[in-house]
Amino acid sequence: MKKINQIRQQIDAVDQKLVELIEQRAELVLAISVEKQALGLDAHIPEREQQIVESLHQRFGDKFSLQELQEVYQAIFKASVRIQKS
Repeated sequence: MKKINQIRQQIDAVDQKLVELIEQRAELVLAISVEKQALGLDAHIPEREQQIVESLHQRFGDKFSLQELQEVYQAIFKASVRIQKS
């Protein structure tokens, strides 16, 4: 059980880093939203989202299916659009 608890602590640390990275991404989303508004671009660009997911699948497809990556990033993209529109 001690080994399981140690691994769980490592998972918790990774989860903490993930949230910090998502927060950093959100800050970049805010910065890009200013540029998009200045250029009259829409906050939601599905082609860009698909490009991101496909690129990640090429890199990590041996571990995650395309559908799994799409599901994870769908939530991130949804939050990003909300941030850009707020």
